[in-house]
Amino acid sequence: MSGRFSSTRPNLVESDEGFSVEILGRTGLRYTQEGRTIFVDSEALATAGAMALYGASIRAWDPPHENEVLSDKDREDIIGNIRRAFTSRGWTLEVI
Repeated sequence: MSGRFSSTRPNLVESDEGFSVEILGRTGLRYTQEGRTIFVDSEALATAGAMALYGASIRAWDPPHENEVLSDKDREDIIGNIRRAFTSRGWTLEVI
């Protein structure tokens, strides 16, 4: 998978594969895929364009999809997609 990425506004990266990543500020990002969203704990690092992502915070989709089960593979895919979005912009992602 090597989708194309675009950015229609600052801090938003959209993939032609149907997902997007939005950095919400110094802490937190929102991942969206197929009409579902999930808030992911993260924080900006001292280096410009670098962010730490807390993988354990990926537990459940936001309402109304909170009852949809997220498997370990789903979590890995979400982290992988976020990493690809960051890489497309030249940003660095450290998964903790």
